[in-house]
Amino acid sequence: MSQSHHFGYGKFTKELWIAGKKIFPKVVEVDVEFETDVQWDWLIADINGNIIKTVTGGKASWSSLHLASHGLYGDYSIGFKSDISAVKSIKQGDVQYG
Repeated sequence: MSQSHHFGYGKFTKELWIAGKKIFPKVVEVDVEFETDVQWDWLIADINGNIIKTVTGGKASWSSLHLASHGLYGDYSIGFKSDISAVKSIKQGDVQYG
């Protein structure tokens, strides 16, 4: 049975992990609404906390990541990073898993 984890507002300068780098079982898709109009990347980490894939994200507005389209089927932590020095903010998002 599929589940959803909603996350709210967050700010970061370098990296931000959803739910403190929680491992979500069988992640299907992640949606996020960025408020800051800067380039950022998705981070996908395995159960050991190792970043196994980085995917170019977007800018301000909604963005989605479907993990199967990147060959990823399993349990992962999801985060965001940006090399731009400004503070970035996320309004909200959802992780679909299970």
